[in-house]
Amino acid sequence: MSPDGMRRSSRIPKEIDILLVGSDTEGKVFSEKTKTVLLSRHGAGIVSRYKLSAEQELILRRLDTNKEAEVRLVGPIGAEGDVYTYGVALLDFTNNFWDVKFPVPTEAEKHMHVASLECGSCQTRETVEQSDLESDVYLVNEGIVRYCKKCGSSTFWKRASEDAEEAPVVVEMVQSRVMGWVDEEEEAPAPVAVAAPPEPAPAERQRNRRKHVRTKVKFKACIRSYTNGDDIVTCEDVSRGGLCFKSRKPYVVKFRIEVAAPYTPGGQNFFTAAEIVHVQELKHEKKFRCGVAYLSGKSR
Repeated sequence: MSPDGMRRSSRIPKEIDILLVGSDTEGKVFSEKTKTVLLSRHGAGIVSRYKLSAEQELILRRLDTNKEAEVRLVGPIGAEGDVYTYGVALLDFTNNFWDVKFPVPTEAEKHMHVASLECGSCQTRETVEQSDLESDVYLVNEGIVRYCKKCGSSTFWKRASEDAEEAPVVVEMVQSRVMGWVDEEEEAPAPVAVAAPPEPAPAERQRNRRKHVRTKVKFKACIRSYTNGDDIVTCEDVSRGGLCFKSRKPYVVKFRIEVAAPYTPGGQNFFTAAEIVHVQELKHEKKFRCGVAYLSGKSR
């Protein structure tokens, strides 16, 4: 990371063990135990052995508290051998996911985050207020991948040239779009400029920002209950709110269970209180597909 990015007060170097679930650039689903190297009110800097793409969404779980969150990969901020460092942004900032009190940014720091960017594909210009992580990714890569409303896809953006013809700009507060959480001591940022109303984003992108993003997986989980004991099952997908698994044992809706996913026999596993919310009998497989919802605040 550049020295300019490191010296900003809104970042805290800290290692926290995490589980990262998603798919790499080749479409292969993975579940990786790794760590953070940097914390921010907007997200974190994380390390991974997988090649990942900007704008993709992943699931991140803290292994110390078992709390889960959906994150958006902002971009790369470093690499050493086969290990990559990425900036990720939390999609939901309704609570302090890291349980850390971050310093309130100064007015000068807020001003540093405002930039006029230009789409490398259609040359659309927008004035945006970047999060601290997005500023870091921009400085390291001399540009950033972000969604272009005109192109209808994610494109590479760079700082708009000063001699370019002035065009209507759209002020986009990245914190409110992606995070939506403001420190109690910090006032919400005021608009930077008068904006031309943007065209609505395509419906497909709106759906991708749903409350709980589901990620296809294929790993073992342990479903623990008084009735069935420890049932080792195969997970089909996971989200921040729960998961879906297949089992040969029958379950019923509203049945209370404890879940460890992924599960490592003989390893340190974290069980979360949950409830069966959907059951589908797969007669041809002689199995049951079950949907599970986590019961918040109950894990061990």
